[in-house]
Amino acid sequence: MAGRYSQPVVLDTTVLSNFASTDSISFLIAVLESSMVVPAVRDELERGLGAGHDYLDTAVDALGDGLPVRPLSSDGNLQEIYERLDPGEAESLLGAIEHRGTLATDDLAARKVADQRDVPVTGSIGLLVIGVESGHIDRYTADGWLDKWREQRGYYAPVESLTEILDDGN
Repeated sequence: MAGRYSQPVVLDTTVLSNFASTDSISFLIAVLESSMVVPAVRDELERGLGAGHDYLDTAVDALGDGLPVRPLSSDGNLQEIYERLDPGEAESLLGAIEHRGTLATDDLAARKVADQRDVPVTGSIGLLVIGVESGHIDRYTADGWLDKWREQRGYYAPVESLTEILDDGN
């Protein structure tokens, strides 16, 4: 992962939810050189777990040790971001700005705002690609996770298989 993205990678709720649904939070921790979560994402995950989404337990359990929760030092007078995005995406983007990192989100609006501010972005599929390219998982495992996200979580993916993205050597 080193060199591909600015560090840390700031994970939003959707990305964490996807990986939690395939019991692969430990994969995220292993594949990312440095990652973090903002308080709004922690709160969203805890609310989801409390609402009966039991698969989120691995994400909530990882908060602190494997996935550090870093508060923002300020809002940076960026009220416009809070007006355009949900709290988790807004704080994650602000975290990426403040820590000069990469935003990990699948939210189109958050990706657009990040692009306008020249903040590097990746998403769930990008993290799968990194995992395959670094040898943490194989493409069949990655495609299996992608299928589960689509079938059980209603995830929209712009590709049917990571084969469409990966070089033939992976």
